[in-house]
Amino acid sequence: MNKKVKWGIGIGVLALTLGAGVFLMPDTTEYKTESVSIETIENRYTFAGQVTEVGDETTGRFMVDERDIGKVNEGDALKIYVTALETELDGTIDVIAEEAEPMTTPGASARYAMTVTFPETDNLRNGMTLEGSLVVDRAEDAETLSLDSITFEDEDAYVYVQGEEGPVKRQVELGLTDGSRVEIKDGLDETEVLLLDETTSGGLMPPRIGGGQ
Repeated sequence: MNKKVKWGIGIGVLALTLGAGVFLMPDTTEYKTESVSIETIENRYTFAGQVTEVGDETTGRFMVDERDIGKVNEGDALKIYVTALETELDGTIDVIAEEAEPMTTPGASARYAMTVTFPETDNLRNGMTLEGSLVVDRAEDAETLSLDSITFEDEDAYVYVQGEEGPVKRQVELGLTDGSRVEIKDGLDETEVLLLDETTSGGLMPPRIGGGQ
């Protein structure tokens, strides 16, 4: 048989085989992994404000949305970041206004002013921008992963773990997040997960994803 004919038949068989979902070439891809960490994770609420008075009792004025008013209380401790000075200070919520600020946009959420006291620091000036944050929830000795390792489908969260024939998708229950890491509450017995977007060596064929949760 002509060599060109044999080559054409071979290509056709390979195309049909791939179309049927059968891989003749082994998956040689090696994925990077991420280990599960045990740590304390905090969920923080942040809000913006400005310095209103500098002196023996330095104060700032922050705004809190009506939907978040239940997260703050007078006397709560919070961290204050002075943007211009790149300095973090400890502060206390002194007063939360009973009445909302006048609305400038019809239909917008009501906002309430908070007066916060904190120590004076060098070069602090009235009107400087502040960012306040306080812990609203905390989980200690929590199993955590980076948010980059989580895959979301609709309202469900998944990770990938190493199976006998390649990556296997596993549904997990998430808990608290600090914006970069997230608590894994249930669904994961393994100590590490695969990062499917990151490989250490390229395979010629895509991996076969196993089923099951």
